[in-house]
Amino acid sequence: MWTEQQNFAIVQTELDEVVKQTFEYDASTPEIATAETGALFRVINTTHAAYIREVAKGPGLWKKIGETQTVPTDLPAVANKQTVLVSTFADGISLSKQLFDDNLHETWAWNVKEFAMMARVSRDANAFALFRNYSTTTLTADGSAWGSTHTLIGGGTTNNTTTAAALSPTSLQTMIVALRQQVNQANVILGFAPKYLVVPTPLFAHACQITQSVLQPDSANNNINVYRGIYGIEVFSSPYLDSAAGGSDTYYFLLAQFHHIARIVRQGVQTALRDWMYSDNLTYRYQGNFREEVSVSDYAGSIINAGL
Repeated sequence: MWTEQQNFAIVQTELDEVVKQTFEYDASTPEIATAETGALFRVINTTHAAYIREVAKGPGLWKKIGETQTVPTDLPAVANKQTVLVSTFADGISLSKQLFDDNLHETWAWNVKEFAMMARVSRDANAFALFRNYSTTTLTADGSAWGSTHTLIGGGTTNNTTTAAALSPTSLQTMIVALRQQVNQANVILGFAPKYLVVPTPLFAHACQITQSVLQPDSANNNINVYRGIYGIEVFSSPYLDSAAGGSDTYYFLLAQFHHIARIVRQGVQTALRDWMYSDNLTYRYQGNFREEVSVSDYAGSIINAGL
């Protein structure tokens, strides 16, 4: 006796709908930053397997000249190039025909939701590895670790880390001063304003108290809190910064709005389904993949503290 077969296109659509709802939901809040948080990861789309980022020394300060004096000329220079190889993330899941057809207790939907959630986790964990490895394998275009001493294209050096200290109004003020006085590749102070404070989960509450209290925190004085009223620093946190994820519970990062962190996207999530008719054990094979990578091309606009 012949029975009606589940339409293959309908199966694909149902699976994709579950993946889309789970993978694309917006979880970007100050409490939970993700790879999609545009303030931290500027998106650069590419159509190639590798993307080249360049760091240039631009012109220096304008000079005072006399009435008929020749206008001076600066020569911009590109000395640091960074080739970002786009990574491919992929996984698959097997669903038995009976499990899908019967859908007891929505078991297949739960499995597919978990499949999509693991895609999100993989993307976020990879993105925040850039922060976790700031002093080791996260390199800028000059070949140095992101949080280290950097040789300037225009000559001289600069360091975008401050002395290790526990997060406090004092240590944050030290980082703000360092960011305001930070020089670019031409050794010119740009006066970066602090915009984003990125911390691991255990420091989130304290970071909010420091930056968002109306009055100065950790003090008996009634001084105004300049971090809230003047700078308006936003706090971002992610569990993929924490020691539980291979990071630290004490480090923290202060970024200007014009930092050099980027997320290079080659391809969003694509899915494919193999029908159970082409299997040896009556199973659907559902798989997906996406292609992207993160990088920081230059130190400028970032100050890092290892914490205590």
